[in-house]
Amino acid sequence: MKIRVTLFLFLLGLVLSSILCVKAQASGFALYEWSARSNALGGAMIAKADDASAIAWNAAGITQLEGTQTLAGVSLIAPSNDVTTSYNGVDTAESINKKVFVPPHAYITHQVNDSLWLGVGTFTRFGLGTSFDQNWSGRYSSYDTELNSFSVNPNLAYKFNDYISFALGVELMYVRADLRKKIDPTGANDPNNTTNDVDQRIIVDTVSPGFNAGVRITPNDEWAIGLSYRSEMLHHASGSASYNVPTGVSTATRFNDSQVTMSMNTPNMFMFGVEYKPIPNISLEADAIYSEWSSYSDIAYNFADSTAIGITNVTINKKWEDVWRFQLGVEYLPLDDFDLALRAGYVYDQSPIREGYEDYMLPTNDRQMVSTGLGMTFDSFVVDVSYNYLWMKDRTIEARAGTGVLDTKTTNGMTHIVGLSLGYNF
Repeated sequence: MKIRVTLFLFLLGLVLSSILCVKAQASGFALYEWSARSNALGGAMIAKADDASAIAWNAAGITQLEGTQTLAGVSLIAPSNDVTTSYNGVDTAESINKKVFVPPHAYITHQVNDSLWLGVGTFTRFGLGTSFDQNWSGRYSSYDTELNSFSVNPNLAYKFNDYISFALGVELMYVRADLRKKIDPTGANDPNNTTNDVDQRIIVDTVSPGFNAGVRITPNDEWAIGLSYRSEMLHHASGSASYNVPTGVSTATRFNDSQVTMSMNTPNMFMFGVEYKPIPNISLEADAIYSEWSSYSDIAYNFADSTAIGITNVTINKKWEDVWRFQLGVEYLPLDDFDLALRAGYVYDQSPIREGYEDYMLPTNDRQMVSTGLGMTFDSFVVDVSYNYLWMKDRTIEARAGTGVLDTKTTNGMTHIVGLSLGYNF
């Protein structure tokens, strides 16, 4: 019976991941909503790493978990952002379409013996979703962008002694991109004239391999140190490009449907964390994550049919830069006889997008976030809930000829995130 419950919880999370692989605004397009507990702590779980979500943060931490443990849940992400564009001296105020995105997570860990642990997790590391009305002013750059992903990540963790554990894992990431924009065959790109607009939709997907490693060091009962690494991934996706041409618009030998491939990289990520327990029922953690977004230098498209857009190869320069994310979290257990945990956190997340390379696929800037939540344990059942409020720095974008990007200002960028995780420990 216990095995059936365990497999059901994990497979439920796996199914949700495949159905709800997420798109959402992020600094870059990395996501860190890997459990409700970590959400509440601002992600400060790299050194702590003491529940099944350690598979995502630092798999070396699963050597703290006795028996078999499971955890599964979702986060509800509701972003909003206002955008004001300027064309020929006239300002137009618009907003992204408001949607709620639901990245799921599911983990299972098993203690083989006193030294060896196995763990498997499925969660979302990258996602992007920016949607405007299809006739909005910036439609010649993009009007609907979805980048969905979910990872399946088996790990092997080894407890070397009472002070040091390490882990190694393989990550298989499914990625799907659905990109929509308008093309003006005349080249005028006048946002006030939709007569000639051709609708382009590119849909591609792939499965890409990567790996991860982690170390956790506990020099004494008060301190813990966590180090974790996730590798760069090269995504070579294939699919189709399709076009909807308005009646009466002459396009000669252009805008024929075509097979297409798309290539891009996601970054190496280095995670560092330090946890301190001044007294047994309070823990404080400070983390830093360094992401090498410079590897995301461009997106390359290859069209099998040269009459799709008139040329075969297109490269979109991104030229992103390497950035840091800083996380602080505190957890307090107020009652000795009742399994209740109170949590809070703070995050500062740098944007990797350089000036002069902004676009409407991801019109974001540096972000900050505050979080709170609580956890309760009922015998072997675990319930965690969280709430995060994120706000984004305003950004001014200069027009770039031929790209569809206009003089733009983004304001009022904010996101509400609610998380729920349920666990069962055997």
